[in-house]
Amino acid sequence: MKAVSYAHHGLANEALKFGDLPDPVAGPGEVLIRVHTSGVNPSDVKARAGFLWPMTAPRTIPHSDGAGVIEAVGEGVDASRVGQRVWTYNANRTLDGLGQGAVGTGAELVVLREARAVPLPAGVGFVEAAALGVPAMTAHAALLTDGPVAGMSVLVTGGAGAVGSLAVQTARWAGAKRVVATVSTDEKAEMARADGADATVNYRETGFGKDLRDALIAANDGYKFDRLVDVDFASHVNLAPQLLHHGGVIGTYASMSEHRPVVDFYPLMMNNITIRMVEIYAQTSERFVDICASVNAALTDGALIPRIDGTFALKDTVAAHERVESGQQMGNVIIEI
Repeated sequence: MKAVSYAHHGLANEALKFGDLPDPVAGPGEVLIRVHTSGVNPSDVKARAGFLWPMTAPRTIPHSDGAGVIEAVGEGVDASRVGQRVWTYNANRTLDGLGQGAVGTGAELVVLREARAVPLPAGVGFVEAAALGVPAMTAHAALLTDGPVAGMSVLVTGGAGAVGSLAVQTARWAGAKRVVATVSTDEKAEMARADGADATVNYRETGFGKDLRDALIAANDGYKFDRLVDVDFASHVNLAPQLLHHGGVIGTYASMSEHRPVVDFYPLMMNNITIRMVEIYAQTSERFVDICASVNAALTDGALIPRIDGTFALKDTVAAHERVESGQQMGNVIIEI
């Protein structure tokens, strides 16, 4: 099979190699997938660069997310799954989701545990399906792990990002009364509103202090929020008691501005704020089932449409990684195979 892989960490144009590797074979409890598309997430480029883990195998095929068709099944898997269209998650992760695996979707074929191949609803294309694993599952987990949001007001920070865009769409699908998103440009504000945000606030204009708080409360018609889906914990955690109702929930999945933020404990405690940390790669089997079912329900309802920044051929995976590393992408970067 044709595949992209790396035998050492480093820059994309130094580490990634395109060529032939042996075809994999499905073992017990596994499925063999003919990959049509592979999603490139920030965690994928960080893993390749060596920011996350040491090498765990002589050669690693990158990428966690993808989509394709089941071509064969191993012992113990229902043969009726052959020919099924699927989307994948955690392809190149360890069993517990916390470490680097060696086999990802950056190849013509991939073997996965059966549960990691999720039936793809009719009408959803393979390009969009490759953007579901990390972005859509993170959005659903951050927003809905702590219960329904019907009738609630939801704040999504980074509302035009890959996760933020789908969080806005998910909140609207789940019946939120009002959705407000933070953005950094007028173009991103238009994107967030197109996804279903009722209002947006440009954080580059307000900064992350009192002015941002006031602008967000004003955007929510003068009321505090019930839920916060947060892309940068350090920037927003100490504003949360002023932004959220008593008993509100922060669902956060990143803190890139400061990896070790200082948290003002007592205002959060006095307001009974729940901080929900979301590591989407590491969920229980039961939670994975629930999250995947929720994502598929939104897809089936036509409410979830991942934004695609661009597509690349498998042989051009270096350029795809460099696009993600640039930070300039507007949506998901996808490899078509």
